[in-house]
Amino acid sequence: MPGFTEGEGTEEFIEAFKGAVVPRDRKAKARDLLPPVLLLASGEGAPGRAHRAMRGLRRMLYPDGAKRVPYAALGPDEIRAAAGRRPLTLDLGRELCVDVPRRTGGLRLTDFWLMRDIVEQALDPRAAEPDGGALRDHCYTQRLKRGPLLRALWTLGGEGGDSGAGSTPGSTPGPGWIAELRRLLVRPLFQLLPRWWWGRRRTRRLLRSTRRGWYADWRRISHGRTAEEFFENAARLVRAERARDGEAAVGRWEELLLRALLADLRRAARPGRISPWRRRRRTRCAFLLELPEDAAGAAAGERFLERYGDAARDTRCAAVVVVAVAPASPASPASPASPAGEPPAGASPVGGVTEGESGGLGRAAARLRGASGMPSRAPRPLRAALPGPVPESEALDLDPVSPRAFRLGPAAELALTGTVVAALLSAPGVWLVDRITDEPDRGCLGGASSEVVAGRPELSADSPRKQYEDARRLIREENARVDREVGGHGGTARTVVHIGSDVAADQEGQRYNAAVPELRGIALAQRALNDEAGNDSQKVWLRVDSRNAGENFAGAPRIARQVAEDAREKGSGIIGVVGFSKSLRQTQEAVRILGAARIPVVGTTATADLMQVDGYYRRVAPTNSREAAVEADFAHRGNIMDDGTGSCSPARAAVVVKDPRDLYSDEIGTLFAERFGARPFTLEYTPGGRGGGLAQGQPPKNGAARKESIGELADAVCERITANPRTVVYWASRALQFSAFLDDFGDNTACEGRKLTVLGGNDLTTAALAGEYADRPWLRLYHTVHVLPAGHPRLSDIAKKFNADYARDFGAHDLWRDDGRAALAYDAMQLMAEAANRAFRSTDNVERSNVQIGLDNGIRKQGASGYLDVGRGRSVPRDKPVVILHHTDRGSEPVLYCGAFTQNPAGRIARWGPSGKFSCPRDS
Repeated sequence: MPGFTEGEGTEEFIEAFKGAVVPRDRKAKARDLLPPVLLLASGEGAPGRAHRAMRGLRRMLYPDGAKRVPYAALGPDEIRAAAGRRPLTLDLGRELCVDVPRRTGGLRLTDFWLMRDIVEQALDPRAAEPDGGALRDHCYTQRLKRGPLLRALWTLGGEGGDSGAGSTPGSTPGPGWIAELRRLLVRPLFQLLPRWWWGRRRTRRLLRSTRRGWYADWRRISHGRTAEEFFENAARLVRAERARDGEAAVGRWEELLLRALLADLRRAARPGRISPWRRRRRTRCAFLLELPEDAAGAAAGERFLERYGDAARDTRCAAVVVVAVAPASPASPASPASPAGEPPAGASPVGGVTEGESGGLGRAAARLRGASGMPSRAPRPLRAALPGPVPESEALDLDPVSPRAFRLGPAAELALTGTVVAALLSAPGVWLVDRITDEPDRGCLGGASSEVVAGRPELSADSPRKQYEDARRLIREENARVDREVGGHGGTARTVVHIGSDVAADQEGQRYNAAVPELRGIALAQRALNDEAGNDSQKVWLRVDSRNAGENFAGAPRIARQVAEDAREKGSGIIGVVGFSKSLRQTQEAVRILGAARIPVVGTTATADLMQVDGYYRRVAPTNSREAAVEADFAHRGNIMDDGTGSCSPARAAVVVKDPRDLYSDEIGTLFAERFGARPFTLEYTPGGRGGGLAQGQPPKNGAARKESIGELADAVCERITANPRTVVYWASRALQFSAFLDDFGDNTACEGRKLTVLGGNDLTTAALAGEYADRPWLRLYHTVHVLPAGHPRLSDIAKKFNADYARDFGAHDLWRDDGRAALAYDAMQLMAEAANRAFRSTDNVERSNVQIGLDNGIRKQGASGYLDVGRGRSVPRDKPVVILHHTDRGSEPVLYCGAFTQNPAGRIARWGPSGKFSCPRDS
């Protein structure tokens, strides 16, 4: 199929053109505006090569005697004939409706047909100066020719009593009384009323409608009810343009017709799955223009290309592909020194067409493929040079476009669908539908007796300080063992620094503190890893240097600087840092300091995305973005809202409570609000009042409401759930504030005794497992955790062994056995040790830089908290497990668990809900 000759970028352009006409993404034709393309042929035989290129494009769209996509093509003769006399859009719109693709239905260009009637009237020198009424009558006459229903109504009203639309001079109305009856009753009902109503609808659509009122936007008329009618405004436009220069008036009509046509095509291209017509609109329309060499013809092409970008942007129409071909201007012949595929320097398109972006066919192809969204400025034409002249035998064989074909036309499909629906609505159909349709599931998530429950733990009789020191003692004993083994039998030992917070002051504070379980997990991991090193000389012995960063990590930046100084000393043996159980501003700063010192860091339970400040930080807990995606999907789909009768349904609205000064709270609250949709209402509260030190009078971001006390916060939540009982409270703040909130909500608000459904993050887990919220029957609480309860059948062998070791050393009913903090600390050590062992095996040199290389290259390892799939370049395991527990009187039961719990396919949970009804969110 000749047309294009081989050259740089030619095949890329052909594929890009076909991809633009038949996009893979059905929404692209309603979303991504493409710039017009101008292909220039220069040198010997330029007009012939331009013609062959146009012929090739047309044959791709019209290969077998029928259009495969809607397109309109104008040759040089048509453009030359229209130059200065009429807009090109008149011919383009007319040809677009001729021979539409098979079984796709005709194009309804209602606005274009109306504007075409007005423009043809304006361009007719024999037509009188119209007023609004006369112009409406003329357009209605043309409308009757296209509409069988309106034409039938006009016929019923008679044909002889009106000199306006549809009248037939010389017809006989009948006897006098019949003519009078027709004049008084029939004509107003079947002729005058439909015509008046049709004119009113044009005004409402084109002037008053904000959605379809493109004409008002073009004429700069404010939308809404105005005293002006559309045809009055159009008549005034006709009179004004007739008084102008002819060529300027044609340019003005080009703008009008082009906007009308593009507005119609935008509506026709909207994606839809119900309408048979819209489901067949899978392609863009194409406008192909072969510009002539003469100046007048080029000027007509100039008018079109100049105005297309503005019109497409103003009407937001992305449903058209425009390609023009032209021989280069004789005044600017192609320079022999110009590179192949590039227009010569200083050359302008034929006849002075407005210059746009210049480049070869490859650049034009890249722009067509990369178009995304609606640009803020009108797209300029893309100018690209056609390849130089070669023998026709070397022409490319162009394959035609291949849009989806349909066996039935839209009308036939609609008739068939109507028949099927009618059959289903008949008595047998109703019986069948009743038999096969189940009642919607209204069972509440949670309460399944088959689920393994995280039982109520027992608080230790030991003080928090003693438990903390006992864990540190285990680490000291293991460090002493390392020294003995390495000193006595040889081997390689290195040091991992742990940075953690101080322990809670009392047993009550233990419910909100992760210092003890983190140390225990590290101690268990150190012992297991050193056991492996004792059995394998290719593995590294590990010491742990645990450093206390103070209450709530207040001294974390200072400790990080000390670690960086110690690591610089020769022979320090420090290969990395683990820890940071909270996402706070101070822990973020500490991670930044360690990264600047090039020290690898593996975080434990810190989940904020913003903790990722550089490439030296990794973590084993899922990120806030993953956790928020799972929680939002759970709230939006899961039956969690109790209506008081034992039935539940998904949440319709959400109230997000967050602390804007807390790194973790502010981020996860914002992410949940974005992913939940339905515009959740956000309440900001910072402990201490006054927004935690925010400037007085400073407004919250994103329209959130700031509360200065827990009491105000509880009242605001009560007000929201009273207005909409199916409102879930997403608690993104810390657990300590949640306990205070529940105290006020239950006693000091108007919602006393009202059901309250709360979905919270991992920060609530330890307090919930400890029974902190057990005495509130009106509370329905769901909260996340990063491990399944001990004894769950989905646990891996590594997780089962870890749980057994933890129970043996610290008790089967310990406070932190099921909250995941110890398991995550265990896995952080495992990840660091695996990188060190790889460095030792490959280089026999366990330095920090080699450990970092091992982490960068990716590690895949089964952990106690799930499968650690930290691939090359990743900072967090892919699809890390997220579990949502339902808080009950007998403990917390898992109602959702998603992610990679084990490496084998059976351990990768991809669905949740009753019978696996819903799919789990997955990492990209």
